[in-house]
Amino acid sequence: MTRIRFRGAAAAVAALAVAAFAAAASPAARAAQPLPDLDRAAAKLLPHQAVYRMTLKSARGSSGVISAAGAMRYRFVETCEAWAVDTNIHLRLHYAEGADVAIAWSFAGVESKDGLDYRFRMRHVRGGQVIDNLKGEAKLDAAGAGGEARFDEPSGETIKLAAGTLFPTRHLAALIAAAEQGTRFFPRAVFDGASLDNPYEVAATITTRRPAAAAPAIARLASAPVWPMRLAFFPKGSREPTPEFELGIDYRADGVAQRIEQDYGDFAIDMVPGEIEVLERPKC
Repeated sequence: MTRIRFRGAAAAVAALAVAAFAAAASPAARAAQPLPDLDRAAAKLLPHQAVYRMTLKSARGSSGVISAAGAMRYRFVETCEAWAVDTNIHLRLHYAEGADVAIAWSFAGVESKDGLDYRFRMRHVRGGQVIDNLKGEAKLDAAGAGGEARFDEPSGETIKLAAGTLFPTRHLAALIAAAEQGTRFFPRAVFDGASLDNPYEVAATITTRRPAAAAPAIARLASAPVWPMRLAFFPKGSREPTPEFELGIDYRADGVAQRIEQDYGDFAIDMVPGEIEVLERPKC
């Protein structure tokens, strides 16, 4: 699942993630932690589209946020050669002083099934002002090798990708495969193109699997186990002990998120699916 980012947001990570990240998130440690069969893991992901309702879960008084309402439209499509993701978010934050701020965030990414090629674009508008507008492509030299990301917007911007970096769909497949194997902590460098702070060191804490939710949107899907995960995002080169932001996600074994919590430090947003539609797989 792609992450929305609001500037200036900080988050506190669970003590387990902080302690383990320092020991396990180095490139050498990542290399020593073998990846599962990602082709097989990705083949289990379910093409679908969903609408998530967004509400305010919590807020500190210093944030000034007293309510939030919005929706995220998410589409995850499989073709014969690639996985394509399209996300559109419209969120309105209401502040104690009476002001409302409208946020629009859109993202699209296309990732080849071998995990080596990736195209992306992102646009973030807040209060009618464009905050970010990114577009480009990234390539890895081979499976497990490094590579480079090149941006068309802003023109000329490049980012080196270290060996072991994953693109988003391969990372999702790796998370679920790690959960199935009983892994409790899974650090990995991930490039998604949604920020110039990429790639992020993503420290995932995976807890005990549980049954699928009984919510109507989820109940219509085939039964699948669920793993609650906490993902802490550290920008490249960061030496801070706490992440820039966190995601709490309950992932089903088919890659469908049955609940999402985005924690910005001074406030947190809950996302629950109101509608989910299964999409057809390609006939290749």
